[in-house]
Amino acid sequence: MRKETARSGAQRLWRHGLCLFLAYALLAGCSARQGGSIDDEVSIHVSAEEAAVQLSPAEQAALQTSGPIDRNIPPDAMQEVTLQYKHFLNKGRPTMKVFSKRAENYLAYSRKVFRTRGMPEDLAYLAIVESGYRPDALSRAGAAGAWQFMPYTGMKYGLNQDWWMDERLDPYRATEAAADYLQKLYDDFRDWPTAIAAYNAGEGKMRRAMEGTGTRNFYGVCQRNQLLDEKAQLRDETKQYVPRFIAITKIMRNLPQLGFEPIRPEAAPLVLRFTARPGTDLMGLSRACGMTWEDFVAMNRHHRRPITSTERTTFVYVPQRVEQQATAFLRGPGSTAFAQWQPKKVQTSADSWAKISKRSGVPVARLKAVNPGADSIYAGDMVLVPRTVNMTASAVNRQGGGSSRESARERRPAPAAVASSGKNHILQPNETLYGVARKYGVSVADLQEANDIKNPGALRVGQSLRIPGTVVVAERKNPSGRLGSPQSSRKGKRATYTVRPGDSLWNIARRYDVSVDDLKRWNNVDESALRVGATMIVEAQ
Repeated sequence: MRKETARSGAQRLWRHGLCLFLAYALLAGCSARQGGSIDDEVSIHVSAEEAAVQLSPAEQAALQTSGPIDRNIPPDAMQEVTLQYKHFLNKGRPTMKVFSKRAENYLAYSRKVFRTRGMPEDLAYLAIVESGYRPDALSRAGAAGAWQFMPYTGMKYGLNQDWWMDERLDPYRATEAAADYLQKLYDDFRDWPTAIAAYNAGEGKMRRAMEGTGTRNFYGVCQRNQLLDEKAQLRDETKQYVPRFIAITKIMRNLPQLGFEPIRPEAAPLVLRFTARPGTDLMGLSRACGMTWEDFVAMNRHHRRPITSTERTTFVYVPQRVEQQATAFLRGPGSTAFAQWQPKKVQTSADSWAKISKRSGVPVARLKAVNPGADSIYAGDMVLVPRTVNMTASAVNRQGGGSSRESARERRPAPAAVASSGKNHILQPNETLYGVARKYGVSVADLQEANDIKNPGALRVGQSLRIPGTVVVAERKNPSGRLGSPQSSRKGKRATYTVRPGDSLWNIARRYDVSVDDLKRWNNVDESALRVGATMIVEAQ
């Protein structure tokens, strides 16, 4: 067990388990790479009235300050910086007040991360542009956390996302990953404004724009952006992203001079980071520390369960004032009471908590406590149970039927049955990408990628959407050459899966409760040959 220090403060209460379904009201539509930025109304429409505002001497002086990133700004780019600057001093002032105060909890740690790597400390302000430093921020395209990592990019830079956790919601780990990514972008482009633009647009988009315009940096691309075809052009969001960052940076450097409440990041409440062993009881830890569960969750949004992963060590955060209590609990043998539990799939709608309790010897109340929100269980659900519990349909059937009330409550189609209706969905009136994604159990980002959707607002009723990564019934032709219906015969059916970004043979095997060896044998494939978009057999006939 080890601990590290970070700085944080009290956050708004968040109810565990619902975080990934809450929309962040201050986020705009996402870019190809990261996508979370201040919302459309704030981000870009600077009114003519604001543009005409005359700056005071103090405001003019703050605008002229510069650092490693915002020096030598071309005149036309400086005009856009000034417009953004005026907005956040006027109509955007309430937003700036909220964002700067929230940033106070994390800036000391973020600055330290960038400083120790020899990077400009002003990069810490980029999370204000991305999310207003809100650790649980979500975008419509699936970007998450203060630094708005998309799933694939987050995995690429070490942010685990699985049944147990989503480390994009850990503001400290996400800051470290953002520093890694920004350093990589700077190494690619050798210019901080260009690296920052690529953080928003994606490095591929930025590189193609530079090649297409024959320019060497972000400012050059903006000057010649109109020469590119429409698809290759930088979007307005990206063109305004760097000036907005620079404007906010100048304000953050000069908060008191500009009439904002001063912030003191170094005085923010100290938070300790502990390494928790597999299967640590987080509810037990919160009780040992004298914290309410809501307060504990607010500091540990990245954990999706009240138990840490039973497969690896993970980070947990507690206030410094409870260091002794946390240390004693985490060193004690009772802290990992769930180390021998694991997530397993419910195989039949005839199963129930009462039956699992009988098979495992664990009281129903305890089973439900570690599976919050799952008062009833259904075929296809993943539940946390002791490793020794037999979850097969035959084991359930040997127990006999449950009560009629229990059977009626738990009888619903398995998720695979819903997905097996086909790979396409016809968009209905008032439907959104988010609603369709929820229906089929996929992410909005994957829906956009599978259907080449650049602007979710341009969807039309009747549009056919391909659903990626769903289990479908693949039927072989019968001797007559016609496709048989699923009801006509059980012979010849198999389940298939479309590979998504971030997938591995291991997590696909876990998802469908098969072995990696079976996947390799059924598909004649190994890890190195796994390709996004490929169709794999996940259950042989």
